[in-house]
Amino acid sequence: MLHVTKSNMPVSSSRSRFLAVAAVPVCFLLILGVAAAFRLPHLALRPVHGDEANQAVKTGILFETGQYRYDPHEHHGPTLYYLTLPVLYLCGVDSFENSDIVHYRIVPVFFGLLLIALLWPLRDALGNGALLWAALFMAVSLPMTYYSRYYVQEMLLVCFIQTAFVSGWRYLKKPGPCWAIAFGVSLGFMHATKETSAVIVFCGLAGFALTLVFARLREHRPLALQLREIFTGRRSGYLVLAALAALTVSVILFSSFFTHARGPLDSWLTYASYFGRADGTGSSGVHDKPWYYYLLLLSYVYRQVGPRWSEAPVLAMAAAGAFAILYARRPGAEQDQSTIILAVQFRRFLLFYTVMATLAYSMIPYKTPWNLLVFYHGMLLLAGIGLQSIIRAARWRPVQALLLVTALAAATFMGRQNYYGNYVYHADTRNPYVYAHPSKAVERMAERIADIAVVAADGRDLPINIIRPDGDYWPLPWYLRVYTRVGWWREIPESPDAAIILAAPELYATLEKRLHQEYLVEFHALRPGVLLHAYIRRDLWDAFLKTRE
Repeated sequence: MLHVTKSNMPVSSSRSRFLAVAAVPVCFLLILGVAAAFRLPHLALRPVHGDEANQAVKTGILFETGQYRYDPHEHHGPTLYYLTLPVLYLCGVDSFENSDIVHYRIVPVFFGLLLIALLWPLRDALGNGALLWAALFMAVSLPMTYYSRYYVQEMLLVCFIQTAFVSGWRYLKKPGPCWAIAFGVSLGFMHATKETSAVIVFCGLAGFALTLVFARLREHRPLALQLREIFTGRRSGYLVLAALAALTVSVILFSSFFTHARGPLDSWLTYASYFGRADGTGSSGVHDKPWYYYLLLLSYVYRQVGPRWSEAPVLAMAAAGAFAILYARRPGAEQDQSTIILAVQFRRFLLFYTVMATLAYSMIPYKTPWNLLVFYHGMLLLAGIGLQSIIRAARWRPVQALLLVTALAAATFMGRQNYYGNYVYHADTRNPYVYAHPSKAVERMAERIADIAVVAADGRDLPINIIRPDGDYWPLPWYLRVYTRVGWWREIPESPDAAIILAAPELYATLEKRLHQEYLVEFHALRPGVLLHAYIRRDLWDAFLKTRE
């Protein structure tokens, strides 16, 4: 009988193993390239959303004045603003007025790509196959890509969750102060990014507890023994280090680098406001949705005409991943017990955390589509595990090849709808991830104001009055940032006359009686269902028409 050892192993077999190992990083880099190709082009294509404009204005104030004060009622935490400053400096931007939306949107793009790159340190927890499939699904998933091109906090939050996963996994493998501090820093950045970090931490603790209980039921490992392994000796000190690191990062950012002492306190007092909003008592109810809203959004959306949208391949593979994790066999005696047992525990935690996060976000009445990224991130990781488990279980090579082709076809389908969602239906309500979004009409309105400013003697100093009783002006502050004399009104002022007036249609009759000059009135839309009357002073309109002759 021939015994194959390292010395007499066939060269072709050794070469095949080398190529198989080398293929993993190569494929991973290719997937990162695909992710960048979907996220980077034409960042200015989509009109600026009201929330994006709100965040950009806050960043502009910080950039020009160096001042930031945390608002416990709106705008979320400070990380987005501070992390945008390096981009503005590196791009040579000298003022908020001269900045471009690309300068802002490149920040979530960077964190969306970093999120995928940070899968690599989890390869021994997920397995090479699961790593590549999870990365591919993450690269082509429409919600992950769409909100990677969106200047809001969500992609940063999910990326910091991923850094917590990485540092937590590395700490499990080799407990020490460095990974404990890295884990705490991740938690600190999560808290300084968005208030919903409290929900995420709760789901993480619940997932951790369920993991211990499951090990007690499945492997008969006493809970007391498991807790002693985690909290005794030096490990308790490491956990204190993690808590101190989280607190330090949070205090530094919320205090605006120790220039606003009340900021850290407000970061905790804010939960009174957000809990009221979450249960619907503190909001108008416009964002309240049924519990199944997120699952419906991910499973299937078709709005009469246009594409059919679905992340069903990920949902199906995530369910397969859950089954594989719950019914995974215990490692055999010939396997590396320590690493595999830790990987099994980590995967269980990932499953329980994702289930808890899905339930928590579904039960909160206040819903916006970007909020689903928190638990959908976990589903994508489970999907990678599930698909790799199915391919491995098939064993027979022809069946594995068929499954591989089917999985690539699913990824192609997701990539196709990714293209449509970002570059064709990017501001169209038929896209399920377009939410209260301005259409191109708001850009046409901004162009009209720019045309009038060209013929006005005052130029960019021409007076503009914006009148809306509900105070809903966004994203106009972004588009009008270059004008120096803009008045924002909730009611008609005593002297409403100006070169240009943008007013709510319901004010038409009352406003007409108070105007002393002659105007031409145009109809414009702030976003679908929100109209504006644009009053353009007659002499300026006539001068504008002469330029068109």
